[in-house]
Order: sequence, then C-alpha cells, then structure tokens
Amino acid sequence: MYTHRMDLFCKKCGALISPKTRKCQRCNESHGSIGKPERPTVPNNKGREGTIFPFERVRKGQKQFMEDAERTFRDRGVLIAHAPTGIGKTAAVLTSALKARNKQKIFFLTSKQSQHHIAIETIKNMPSHVRGIDVISKQHMCPREESSLPYPVFEKFCNETGQRQCNLFNKEMNKAVDSIEKYTLHENELVEMCKRYRVCPHKTALVAGRNADVIVCDYNYMFSDMRERILDILEVELENCMLIVDEAHNLPDRVRSHMEEYMDIELLRDSFRLLEPANPDLAAFVKRLALEFNDIKGKDRIIHKDIIDDKIEIALRGGFGRYESLEDVMPELENAARDILEKDPAASGPIRLYSFLTTWSMEGQEVFRVFNHRDVSIRVGLLDPSVLTAEVFRSIHSGVLMSGTLYPGEMYADLLGISEPKIRSYESPFPEENRKIVSVNHLTTSYNQRGIPMYQAYANSIADVANNVPGNVAVFFPSYSLMNSVVDRLEMIHLDKELMVEDRRYSKRDREGLIRSLHRSGRNLLLGVQGGSLSEGVDYKNNVLCSVMIAGIPFPPPTPDVKALEEYYTKKFDRKRGYEYSRVFPAMNRVLQAAGRCIRSRSDRALIVLMDKRFNQPHYKNMLPDEFEFHPAENLEEESKKFFR
Repeated sequence: MYTHRMDLFCKKCGALISPKTRKCQRCNESHGSIGKPERPTVPNNKGREGTIFPFERVRKGQKQFMEDAERTFRDRGVLIAHAPTGIGKTAAVLTSALKARNKQKIFFLTSKQSQHHIAIETIKNMPSHVRGIDVISKQHMCPREESSLPYPVFEKFCNETGQRQCNLFNKEMNKAVDSIEKYTLHENELVEMCKRYRVCPHKTALVAGRNADVIVCDYNYMFSDMRERILDILEVELENCMLIVDEAHNLPDRVRSHMEEYMDIELLRDSFRLLEPANPDLAAFVKRLALEFNDIKGKDRIIHKDIIDDKIEIALRGGFGRYESLEDVMPELENAARDILEKDPAASGPIRLYSFLTTWSMEGQEVFRVFNHRDVSIRVGLLDPSVLTAEVFRSIHSGVLMSGTLYPGEMYADLLGISEPKIRSYESPFPEENRKIVSVNHLTTSYNQRGIPMYQAYANSIADVANNVPGNVAVFFPSYSLMNSVVDRLEMIHLDKELMVEDRRYSKRDREGLIRSLHRSGRNLLLGVQGGSLSEGVDYKNNVLCSVMIAGIPFPPPTPDVKALEEYYTKKFDRKRGYEYSRVFPAMNRVLQAAGRCIRSRSDRALIVLMDKRFNQPHYKNMLPDEFEFHPAENLEEESKKFFR
C-alpha cells in the first residue's frame, strides 16, 4: 500500500520543509536529505488501460493535430494551432503531451475556470496512472474567513502569517497530500478534501503537484511574477515545463491587462482623505500631487513620462514632508495602504495609488501612458506582451498554443515573441452542409454612413432573417450605442420573436438567466455586442442559436492607446503589420468568436450572416481563415427559408 513520505514536512511541527535549505520554514529545524516519493498506484481514473487517449474514436482533423502536437513536444518546439470548435483539442493535446513527456511537468494553462473543468474531466477519463492537479488562486481556494478580504490584505495576511501562524499548516498536511496524490480532482473537490484535514488547499495542491503529470492552472502561473515561486514549490525548472495554452488568442490582451493601472483626480482625493489621519506626511504629498495633477489640460492624448515625473517632483518639494524622492515614498505608502485596508476593506484608494505609481515607474517604448481629459485620469500599461512572454517561450521545454480563432498564427508569434514556431490550421470535424455563411452588399457600420436610414436598413434585414429562421437568432454589434440605435428601429417593425437586449451592466447571474431563457423558448432575438461575454464567453449548446448575424466590423475606435499600439508595432515590425495587428486582426478575431457561437456539435445547423459590405472587399476577406467561406446574398429572406427548408 502506498504511504506518503513523511520527510516533506517537519516532524517537529508539521510545516513544509524547504527543498533547498532542508530547514523547516516555521521552526527552523534542520533535516537531512529529502528523497523522491514512490508514485501512487491506487486507481481512480475511468480510462481504458493501455491507451492514453480517453475516447474510442479519433475525430476528423484531430488525428493530424495529435501527430503535430506530439512531434512538437518531442522536438522541443512550439506549435501555434488554429483548431476549430469540435476537433477535441483538449483530449488530443493532453494525449500528445503525455506520450511525449520524459519527466517534464505538463502545464495546462487556461483563462477561465470552465476550461479547468474540461481539462480535469479529460484526465479523469484517462488511465489510472495519469494524475492531474487543478489549482486556482490561493485566495479563492482558502477556506478561512480572511479569504473575503481585499486581495492586498489577504496577500499580506497569507505571506506574513503563512506557515508561522496559520492553523491550516499542520502535520495533517502529510495525510492530505497522500490522499490527493492518489486522485485527479476538480478544484472544489480538492478544497473539500483539504477542509476535512483542516489544511491549506492551495499549498497542499502544489505540494501534491510535485508528483502529478499535469498541472491545470491560470495563465498567470507562468506569465506573471508569481512563476518563480510556483515552480519553486513544485520543484521544477522552467526548461522542464511543457506548456499547453488553451484559448491562446486571449493571452496577449490578458498579459497587457495584467500590467495596466489607472489614476484619476478622485483616486488622489480619496487617498488623501484616508491617509491624513494615519500619516500626515504622505497625505501632504498626495494632496499636492492632486493639485498638480488637476492642472493638466488639453485633449485625450499620449502623455510623456517626464510630465508626471515633474508633477511628482513638485509634489515632493511642496508637500513639506520628509521625502526626497519617490523611492522614499513607496515603502511607506505600501505599509500605510495595507494597514488602512485591514481596518476597512472598502478603503482601497491608497493601495490603488501605490499600484499605479509602481507601474508608472516602468521604462521603455513598450509602455503606454494615456491622459483622458473628461475625468482627468491617466492609464499606464504595457503595449508589448512579449516583454513578459518571450522569455518563457524561449526557456520552456516545448509548448502548444491552441484556439478556434488563433489566426493568423504569424501574428501571435510576433505578439508573444515566439521564434520559429510551427503554425498549423486544422479542418472542422462538423459537416460542411450544416453551416452556411452569407454576406450583404447594402449595409455597413462605417462611421461616415451611419444614420437613421442605415439603422432602419439594418433593422429590416435583421427582421428578414429572424422571421424566417425556426429557432433563436443572435445579432452582435460593434458597440452598445450602435446596437441601441438599431433597437429603436426594430421596435417599430413586425417581429415574430421576442427581443432580448444585452445590458452592459449585466452580472454573471443576469447572463445565466438570459441563456436559460433561450433554452426554454426558440422564439427569441438576442442582441449583444462583439467582444462581450455573450459573443465570446458563452457555449450555446444543443443548437440553441439557429442563426448568428454579425452587424458590422468592430474596429477599435481611434483612441490614443490604439494609436500608440499602432505606432509601436509599426516601429517594431513595419507599417502594414502595425495597422493590421492593432486594428484589423483584433476586429476579425471578434467576428470569428461571435460567428462560432452557433455551431458547437456535429448535429448543429446554423446560418451566419455577415452584415457589412466591407466583408466582401478582398483586403478584409483575405484576413479571415480559408475555411470561413462565404458569398453575397441577394435576398436574406429567401436565403433563410432555403437553408432551413
């Protein structure tokens, strides 16, 4: 019978032993060498022994993807895979990685917890010797009351208290790790097991992950400053990691958003109010900074770092405090901000100001700084995600990036700093006759042609399709304002379906209720926005949508940060790629995401309508994948009737 090694944890107090120092992190007790454990042999997965692939049949397109992925893993390369919905990407890539690995650790990286579930279920259907660990943020896994605190307060509590005081670090962790290593568990199942042992779920999961084949986790476990700490706990080097990046089209924006911070005049005033009773010197500095900041005039624009640096310098001199530089301010501001948060979890102003000033200090052309005159605000962030991702992809053993909209692959290689990747596209396993894509020649959302006549033309065409399609229909617009302008016209014409209009204030519960309504009735016309949660984050199963209309191309508005991104990529690559990477391909990716909502299985049938004449222009048509074939329709009413006849 398998028994867990006891020398992972201190025999004196039960805390985790550092594998580097061989000392207890709580009581400083010294320990000898720590050996590798035997692998657990208790069966738990439901898969067929003798084969890793969890299903009886390989789908169309899946076999080629599996072969390419396995070859990539063996050759220590990186594959960028544009693989459509239904190909079975998760089962294929996990099978390939497990067959190719030789003591490497497999990381299955996702951006959403729903994708965690699919990966863990796939592993559960594999043979009994395959083990996976599902891990999310330590705050969301923590069973203590402190998990409800704001993240900076929780982080301070966890780091400072940690193994010294937290009662979830105890000798029972030995038994918990022993149990968890025997099973592949969903995160909620793992947390419940750890509650029974009264141990920390996050640390237990990571320690158990040392002996697992696959770690299912979020992007930031590899693409943020927490990477080194996670790899240290797992006792694995980056060069021994095999990465699988699921829904990889999200990765560039996810990295950018992770580094973005925001400051406005209200934040400074709120920070002053909270700091004044706690630290008058800090409060004086912030008050003077608010005065200087409020003097910035002019239109929305890129703002140079020197301008705000000068404001900070004046605030340091004029605050009559004891600070000579921002470096003197930052440690004290951080401590004061965390103390304030501990007393009042809603008092987040100072910690947000600290985060902004930390990010503001970043140097380099890849950093953008934008001033907005309406609310007197500044955003600072990263233009180039490869600053964080290139090193990872250079250092890892191998990797596969996959998505149904990872097109064009060359762009993602450029954006993420991946040298000499393999770039492949795969066939859809769904019958071609089940999907029809048509375009129009009389509609456009181009700014210079917007107005009541065009909104009415959109409303008429939407009605022509909706009234002749037997089930639910969805229309996705480039913006809420454009959608609302067309809704006004739709309410004046005859519709056989009930209007359901997305609200930008929708909560997760609101969206789930809307989806349930679609499943209860097939007589709905859903209107939403491209790039929103209804056009990208929802899996419309069981053919709940019989038609999707794309009402315009969602080009990003010409904001200062979009202009900065275009200028940056023009300098880094060339003018053509600067324009396409910042404006055109992001818009086309949203189109593909929205269009892909309706065909989710082999039995689904749907009509997709591209409602903008610009789709027919060769320049834009060539920016869509080859398999996304369409032709102009002369009569949408007849096309709808004919397809569903």
